[in-house]
Amino acid sequence: MPLPAAFVAQMQDLLQDDYADFENALQQAAPVSIRYNPRKNTSHSLEKKVLWNPQAYYLEGRPVFTLDPHFHAGVYYVQEASSMFVAEAANQLLDFDRPLKVLDLCAAPGGKSTALLSLLNEESILVSNEVIKSRYHILRENLTKWGNSNVFVTNHDPKDFEGLEGFFDLVLVDAPCSGEGLFRKDARAMQEWSPEAVQHCSARQRRILSIAPKLVKKDGILMYCTCTYNTTENMDNVHWLLETNDLAPEQLILAEDWKIREVRKEKAVGYQFFPHLVKGEGFFIACLKQKEDFFHTPKKKKSTFAHLQKVPKKQLEAIHLFVRKDLSLDFFQTEKGRIFAFPASLTSTFIHLSASLKKSAYGAEIGIIKGKSLVPAHALAMSHLITPDFPKLALDKQQALQFLKKLPVEVDGSKEGWHLVTYENSALGWAKVLKRRMNNYYPKEWRIRMEI
Repeated sequence: MPLPAAFVAQMQDLLQDDYADFENALQQAAPVSIRYNPRKNTSHSLEKKVLWNPQAYYLEGRPVFTLDPHFHAGVYYVQEASSMFVAEAANQLLDFDRPLKVLDLCAAPGGKSTALLSLLNEESILVSNEVIKSRYHILRENLTKWGNSNVFVTNHDPKDFEGLEGFFDLVLVDAPCSGEGLFRKDARAMQEWSPEAVQHCSARQRRILSIAPKLVKKDGILMYCTCTYNTTENMDNVHWLLETNDLAPEQLILAEDWKIREVRKEKAVGYQFFPHLVKGEGFFIACLKQKEDFFHTPKKKKSTFAHLQKVPKKQLEAIHLFVRKDLSLDFFQTEKGRIFAFPASLTSTFIHLSASLKKSAYGAEIGIIKGKSLVPAHALAMSHLITPDFPKLALDKQQALQFLKKLPVEVDGSKEGWHLVTYENSALGWAKVLKRRMNNYYPKEWRIRMEI
């Protein structure tokens, strides 16, 4: 499919003599890259590293990820390499050894949120937000697979963050954009592109950016990124941010072999990824330090924690058959009995957040007490909270795919009871082994639907 004429003219003006190399790069196959979860089994034989992310690698081609049990276990995330630079930028500008409050304001499907979670310690919190409900469910699924309990997933418009001014050390705005950087991966992005769409996207980005800086505490960082090339959505918006806020541009350190281009407009500084220079897609990022100190008295709003209660001590014994006792966790349950856990050091933060953000999911879901026993949630299987000596049911690849498709799996019934189902030491979910069968507790809505 030929490139839109207006896009060609725009890129010729932007790239000058480099345009022919750029256009040729768009005719090549897009590279495939994955980023490993540092908290899960990461033994592998991959060699081609993504230069700006030590946990990320390129694949020779694009496999059928659906047929890899490790994909379902959250061992890795399939993410475009250029966009992984968000973690490198954050690492350069923030001290991840201290407790941080981080907001990913436009987070679905979750690539950048999982990258930031891989940097955060247990005293830190990530608020991962998505305004579109269908995309929010995808975001929750991907964050569940990543397995952290220090995460607060929300489904809100940016304007709903009123009451959280000056709250966050880092706010990431991965803004909805015209998608020029994805043309060789997504033909639909090319079909929908037009100069009018660029202007529409820029206006939508500015609506989000009129809110985001106020959420950043003094000396905190606002990151703005897109997967596009044009100056309207990129440097013009960064320049506008500097003109309308008390922000200062942050300079990043770039290795020469990364071939990332620094771009400027007056005081504004940004970083552009071009596919003829880097092994990745089109991407743009700018980082700004907040100089203003926002003092805000939150409106008195009822926290959604008013509908939760702390789990009674008598139920903790059933929980700790599954959950490690050495972790300092708080356990809350809903009116319907669903139990959630998160680091005790973050409880007051969760309560504060929930006063403004009603449509949210907290920490890691643990399960529900029935009788005197816990029926474990799938999120618990994906987490790092499970007691290490919990009984495991190791499956080979074919059995694992059958389990993920919710087909019957033949197992030895000599050891009855709850088992953590694993494939090559990676947790896939829960099964309850009975004398003559195994009950599969893998979430029905997540099951593999294709032929295996």
